[in-house]
Parts: sequence; C-alpha cells; structure tokens
Amino acid sequence: MLESVAAAEPVSAVYHVVYEDGTAGRIEVTAGAVPELARPGCFVEQEDYQARIKALQDLEAAVLADEEATQHGQALADYTALTLFGLAEETARRLSGYDGPGRPES
Repeated sequence: MLESVAAAEPVSAVYHVVYEDGTAGRIEVTAGAVPELARPGCFVEQEDYQARIKALQDLEAAVLADEEATQHGQALADYTALTLFGLAEETARRLSGYDGPGRPES
C-alpha cells in the first residue's frame, strides 16, 4: 500500500524583479507562493529582467573602461614627470605603474 503513495515533488516558481533603485533580482520559491519583496520594486517578465541585467552589465563595462583609461592617463603623466626629472626609464615605469610605450620626445 505504501508503494502506491508517491512523494509529491515540491512545485517551484521563478519570479523576476526590478527594484526601484535599478537593481534586478531573481527569486525562486516553492509551493507556488508569490514572494513578498523586501524593498520597493515590481515583478517583471523574464525578457524585461534579462534586458535589465544586460543594461547593468553594459554600464559596469563602461564604468570599468573609464576607470582603466583614467588610471592609464595618470600613470602616463606620472611616468612622463618622473623621466623629465631625470629618473631612469625602468625606475619611472616601476614607480608610476606605466606599461605603455616610452614617452614621446619633445
């Protein structure tokens, strides 16, 4: 008789959320209950969620590229100043962190 009673698999559902601060979340619940959001936001379709994630990834890549360009420019400026003060190129590179081509001759 026990063989005929199968254990019921929990039913799960996935909800996608975009919060008011622009972040996105994916919530998986069991037993079919609609989750309560811990902070202001709204449930969205999976396509809207994926579009928001892509936008956040693109924004992160742009911010990182900007920071890298800024750091490179600062390293070049430091390297140039150090070599103009007469430090050896190898020392100027090590101190400045600059790893690009040598400074242009004036």
